[in-house]
Amino acid sequence: MVSVWSWRAVREHYLTTPVLLRSIPVGIVIAAGVIATTWTHRLLSDHQGLVVHTYEAIDTTKDVLIGLDDAETGQRGYLLSGDRRYLDPYDKALDRLSTLRMTLSAQIADNAGQVARVGRLNELVDGKLHELAASIRLHDTQGFEAARRREVAMMEQATMDAIRHTIGDITENEKALLASRQTKVERDEQRIRWVAILIAIASFLTRAGIEVYLARKGSDATAPARSRAAN
Repeated sequence: MVSVWSWRAVREHYLTTPVLLRSIPVGIVIAAGVIATTWTHRLLSDHQGLVVHTYEAIDTTKDVLIGLDDAETGQRGYLLSGDRRYLDPYDKALDRLSTLRMTLSAQIADNAGQVARVGRLNELVDGKLHELAASIRLHDTQGFEAARRREVAMMEQATMDAIRHTIGDITENEKALLASRQTKVERDEQRIRWVAILIAIASFLTRAGIEVYLARKGSDATAPARSRAAN
């Protein structure tokens, strides 16, 4: 007696030609669909990450400008009052700017054009911070009038205007990258929808084709018997 769990019994009862025809092609279609879906989702995830990354870079450039404004506000408050408590925003801004500048450099490291712009920004920021520190030292050593004259000279150099212009260039280029990356995200989302639709259609057509084939094969097999019965 052959066991119901023997290979022969399994092959005869469960691995018949109709079963294999119904399962293998559909399984191949589904496996291909899983691979395609995994690939498209990975692309979508990568492009979404770049979009988030671009937003972060834009926010960092804004924070750099805010930090410089805080440093300048603290410096001017001290020059006008002589009270070192007004240097607290200045000191805090220096610490924050150090971190922000390193963060921004890391965020745009994959774009040569932006690396050059941020390099120019860092030069300008270094110059501005040097100006602020020099005016504070001048106030401490020579008094308010000497520091005020230094401030007027710094204003004529328009370093902050150059910084704002450079930050504007960086931001505009990041926005251009953002638009391109958002387009890729939208294309990936559309691709995922099409993959799902094509998998469904392919699965249906494969299964329908197999059923039609099996039906015709069964009809061809029974045709001789019907012919003999008719005779």
